[in-house]
Amino acid sequence: MMNDNFFTVYLNQPLTDRNQIQRFIADFANRAEAQELIALLQQREKVGNTMIAEHVILPHLESLKIKQSQILIVRLAEAIDFDEETPQVQLVITILLKSGESQEVKKKIAQFTRRLADEAFLEELLNIENVELFYQKLEE
Repeated sequence: MMNDNFFTVYLNQPLTDRNQIQRFIADFANRAEAQELIALLQQREKVGNTMIAEHVILPHLESLKIKQSQILIVRLAEAIDFDEETPQVQLVITILLKSGESQEVKKKIAQFTRRLADEAFLEELLNIENVELFYQKLEE
């Protein structure tokens, strides 16, 4: 794990199902409010599938309960079937947005999300093995 205050990356995490992923995200965002954050993640999933590319999901949360706005990236040790419509997930890119966040932070998040439309960029994120190289790629 490394953290540059905007991106936090965890590689090769041994999470094996949707519940473990949601718990990991919620604990990271604010352990004291994890149950409420898990409920928000579940509500968001009911609105629509979070898969943005093969092997990649983009859950996102906006809440006052989030301690700090940032992008949490978790690459799983093994691909999992998140649900019936979301098979073989390997990369979880989570946008955590604290309610009432500044325009500057929102703009930085929007700039990053535009990069997610680039299949080559996502492919690199799926395959980079070194966490320092991963951060370099994110900061390009």
